[in-house]
Order: sequence, then C-alpha cells, then structure tokens
Amino acid sequence: MRRKVGILLVFGAVVPLAVASVAWACGVLATLSVDKKVVSPGETVNATGRNYSTAAGASAVAIRLKTRDGQVVATTAAQTGGGISTDFVVPASLSPGWYVLLATQTNANGTQKSGTPGRTTLRVQGSAQGAAVAGAPWSSTPQGPAASAASAGGSLSLLALLFAGSLSLAMLASGWKLLSRKSRSVAQPHFGV
Repeated sequence: MRRKVGILLVFGAVVPLAVASVAWACGVLATLSVDKKVVSPGETVNATGRNYSTAAGASAVAIRLKTRDGQVVATTAAQTGGGISTDFVVPASLSPGWYVLLATQTNANGTQKSGTPGRTTLRVQGSAQGAAVAGAPWSSTPQGPAASAASAGGSLSLLALLFAGSLSLAMLASGWKLLSRKSRSVAQPHFGV
C-alpha cells in the first residue's frame, strides 16, 4: 500500500506543474521600455513596446504616468506585428523621484486588452529649472508605491507558479520517501548459548 501511495505522489507532482506552466505560457504580456531611465522634466523620451493589438476595434495605446487612469503623456497606434514606438516629453510638473509608466489599451468592447498594461519605471532628477533637490532619497532601485505598482501585475502569476512548484516538490519528496523505505523487521531475540 505504501508503494502505491508513493507512486501516486510522485506522478501527482507533475499535475500542478503542468497546470501552472500552461497558464504561464498562454499569456502574451505587453512590454514597455524607454531609451532613458533617468531624465529631467521637459526632456524627450522614446517609449517602445510589443504585443499590443492591431485589431480594428482596439484603441490606441496610451502611455500613462503612475496608474492605469493616470496622466496620458503620449498615445500611439500599434504597428503591424503589435509593436509601438513613440516620443513624449516628461511633464515639467514632475517632482524628482521614481515613476511608473504604463502602456494601456482597450478592446472594441471597452475592456482592458489581456496582457496589458506594459510597465516600466522612469527616474526623474532635478527640476525644469535645473535646481537640485537637497537630501533627495536617490537609490538604485525603485521603492515605495512606484515599485509596488510596477510589480503588481506579475506578482499573482509568480505567486501561483511558486505555490505550484512548492506543492510539486513536497509531493515528489513525500512520494520518494515512501518508495525508498524498506520494510523493517523487528529483530527477534536469540535465546541460547
């Protein structure tokens, strides 16, 4: 009986991994990148991306600041193959710090296109007048609301994949342990000389 349960656990470990890998592989995610990661207010930035819809009813791709409903800094139509490329000027009103840029697009029925928005971060330094901000907390990685907004989209997928991987490894280890156990016999006492 122990052997059958062990074999079931070993082969059952494949199921959560298969489901998670299919779910992960089926999603085509939109991308967004910028030619400059550190900019000043008023500077021109080129944004490019892939995997946007070219369907007749799809909206133009809107490059937004901070949130899906944030300030639109540029709009562009997806080119053949789903790529985008557009220039925009960093708003002069932005304070120094990290910002999330999102490329949003809707389907003909007004729903968010699957796989969007594409996301990237942008660091704004200085001000439109060129004055430096004393004591600004610059760091090499985004922190705070900008960082959490940038990672929010992929965190659920990653969490599901980690859960499936952990479950599979636990099942595999349990099954292996049950299969590798040898039946133990109790040593009988020996009487005599």
